[in-house]
Amino acid sequence: GKEATLLMQSLNKLNTPEEKLDLLFKKYAELLEEHRSEQKKLKYLQKRQAQITKEKDQLQSEHSRAILARSKLESLCRELQRHNKNLKEETIQRAREEDEKRKEITNHFQGTLSEIQAQIEQQSERNMKLCQENTELAEKLKSIIDQYELREEHLDKIFKHRELQQKLVDAKLEQSQEMMKEAEERHQKEKEYV
Repeated sequence: GKEATLLMQSLNKLNTPEEKLDLLFKKYAELLEEHRSEQKKLKYLQKRQAQITKEKDQLQSEHSRAILARSKLESLCRELQRHNKNLKEETIQRAREEDEKRKEITNHFQGTLSEIQAQIEQQSERNMKLCQENTELAEKLKSIIDQYELREEHLDKIFKHRELQQKLVDAKLEQSQEMMKEAEERHQKEKEYV
């Protein structure tokens, strides 16, 4: 329906899963408020015995709309689950790529280290004129080691940050599923009451 289309458009405008979850929670709160309003109407209809048939038809019509709204919410929840699955796959893929980069840097570092060490050994056997070159090579080696350590620290921070993001998405998804379960239980009780 138009409402679902507008909601999907709003979701598409958001950048992060957290913002999309917040929007879904707000939509769910609106549906819950509508559901509570319908319960008040039901109590009022029970007091109007003379018009019970007409009022019951009206309640059934409103109930059908509530079912449609719940169906839309379930559809959105399934979409969120698919999005979460894609996010996990993307995170795994990025982790693999970062691991490959780490291995490549390590291999390059080891190769460069071996080359520099060989050059240092050769230079040490030469005359005093080459002493300055040995010093420069040692400084280059230290710079490479520092860069490698900084890269390792940066990669660790990236992995920890992505792990925290994934835990946050999982927690919000679990909360959304629990809220939908509670809504289903209320709907079932109302159905039995009618």
